[in-house]
Amino acid sequence: MISGTGFHVRLKVFSPQILSVVCMLLSAISVCKAESVNTSDQPVRLVITSETITFDGKSLRFEKPLKDWINVLGENYIQGERNSVGSFDAWRFIYPDLGIDLEVQGNNKAPQSDWVNGQVGTLNDPMSRYIVDVRIRLNPKKQIDPPRISEAKYKSHPYNTMFADYAINFYGAIVDRNIQKEQVLQYGAGTQMDQHFNLVRASASETHDASIAFHHFWGQKPELAVMLTVFPSSKLKYENEVKYFGQVVSR
Repeated sequence: MISGTGFHVRLKVFSPQILSVVCMLLSAISVCKAESVNTSDQPVRLVITSETITFDGKSLRFEKPLKDWINVLGENYIQGERNSVGSFDAWRFIYPDLGIDLEVQGNNKAPQSDWVNGQVGTLNDPMSRYIVDVRIRLNPKKQIDPPRISEAKYKSHPYNTMFADYAINFYGAIVDRNIQKEQVLQYGAGTQMDQHFNLVRASASETHDASIAFHHFWGQKPELAVMLTVFPSSKLKYENEVKYFGQVVSR
């Protein structure tokens, strides 16, 4: 007991051993709490770091053409067609079961060179094209209305309802359809918030960049993850274009 003018303070002194045990328990609780946040009840299949991208442990590289990605992701894809779902044209390849949408590079400077037998909108030799965008849909329509093609005649198209039913390791943050922006920022190494577009960006890389967009824009609720996008760095993209087309064709 310490006495003073007008008040008393009672101090209870613990032994060093007890304090040590208490600290260990608090530390364990803290660690468990943190680990429980950065997990998912879905299996982690896609892993994205600043250096590599893997799916089920197999490497995906933007230096490689579409055929190499198909060797990893499988043959269960749908290719777009002329006059199909909005911009879902011949340059798009979707995997409804994986919630993945791949887009290959077209020849913007000489589009006629892409056409097969002069048919506008067709794509010549798609398997040798390089990937310019990978979009992963993160939320089913029943949970949150995703970006979709609105025309009624395309309402039942797989692109409108597909989503990733697995988790993704996004620069260290375990991402699924329930991820919050704060969790990605906390656990994702090098991630930062883009307030204007309401998305979390990953730090720039020599080979690829990535981001996660949240619904809705401009701060409306619920702010759940909608789309994870991965794309080659500008440097690698231009190198790929020169390699395949002999020149930069996208600008």
